[in-house]
Amino acid sequence: MYHYRECGLPNICLLNGYRTLETEYGEAVSIEDVEGLHAAMCQTLVEEKPSPLTGAEVRFIRKYLDLTQASLADFLGLKEQSVRLWESRGNEREVPSSADRMVRMACRDITRVYSKPLEELSRIISTQRQTQRIDYSFTSGVNAHWNHQLITA
Repeated sequence: MYHYRECGLPNICLLNGYRTLETEYGEAVSIEDVEGLHAAMCQTLVEEKPSPLTGAEVRFIRKYLDLTQASLADFLGLKEQSVRLWESRGNEREVPSSADRMVRMACRDITRVYSKPLEELSRIISTQRQTQRIDYSFTSGVNAHWNHQLITA
């Protein structure tokens, strides 16, 4: 299992889909279809995470969407300072409930990826279970993709 800290999130583990390489600078890790992994991570955070997003998760989603803090704030009708404040909290605190929902909806709107109806998404968000870890496994082949499993308390 590889603890994928480079993504900026503390609770992402890869069960497979990566290789450890020896380079002239030391050990390195190569991840299969990293763009697909990031897409799966973003969708998991937006559509399945049962607790409010943390600042680090908002930052991950924003960067995945290739937005600046100012452009995300503008899209949400807020001041850039709000986004900066949420992200500065890192993993220490969750973002406010209304901000959590706005970021999730913005991501769904921008990516046009909807795997759950709004009613179900609302129910999932309101369960308030803590996510301990999210494990990802890679399935290779013609329909290569990343699968995930939420580990909750």
